[in-house]
Amino acid sequence: MMEINHSVLLETGIYIGKEVNQQTFDGIIASETVYETNFISDWHFHKNPHFSHILHGGSKENRENGFEQQRSGSSLYYYPGVAHQNMAYLPNTRIFNLEFSASFLTEYGIDIPTESWMFSDIYWNRNNLIKIMAEYYLNDQVSPLSIHQLALSLLSTNKTPPLLNTGWPAKLRDILHDNWNRSLSLLDISTELNLHPVTISRYFPHYFGCTLGDYLRWLKIEKAQLMIRLQKQSLTEIAYFCGFVDQAHFTKTYKRFFGITPKQYQKL
Repeated sequence: MMEINHSVLLETGIYIGKEVNQQTFDGIIASETVYETNFISDWHFHKNPHFSHILHGGSKENRENGFEQQRSGSSLYYYPGVAHQNMAYLPNTRIFNLEFSASFLTEYGIDIPTESWMFSDIYWNRNNLIKIMAEYYLNDQVSPLSIHQLALSLLSTNKTPPLLNTGWPAKLRDILHDNWNRSLSLLDISTELNLHPVTISRYFPHYFGCTLGDYLRWLKIEKAQLMIRLQKQSLTEIAYFCGFVDQAHFTKTYKRFFGITPKQYQKL
């Protein structure tokens, strides 16, 4: 118990591994960390609630009530203040981390997920964590919006109440279509609709069949599709006009939706 009582507090965005990359999305801190083989950490706890997904490797994690072997592919939740120690890291361990600051939780009126989430799969949607991780690595113009929507859905319980429809899905569709080439935030959308961001985040997939980010990507691809057929601009010019950072990203996104590249489509 002595080690636990003298455990180290890790402040916002700080982990025991070596940081490879970190991005902040208005109070959401996403990062990737790597760990040396057989590294042994101090007993420590985190200031903020956070989730981790082990991309490769893993470690033995000690807690006050025992230990667990954390392996590649595991998705984990850490309640702030719970002390633990990691050791026996496997070679090439890489971990994706998703942390929520107090300001983010306050802004959206969300309670910290309970400590019970650490010990059960039934309380949270682990698929959403993978989707957020994919957005983090994709990192395009609409990734921040998509990450916010997915994060609010992740932090909600898996008990979704009956669908609420007062006409707002149609209004939201108009907002997205009218602003397809602008950077939108979830707060902008919620203000326009006079709906809580959590409500939008929770129900959007029910009405639209995808995330906010993918819906906006589809609108950009749809616009690009028309421009390709007109054959008045190069694929690079079309990519920039439609809000893609470069042609490579445009090609990757286009192929994800259609299974072929823009150049292949152009030749059809």
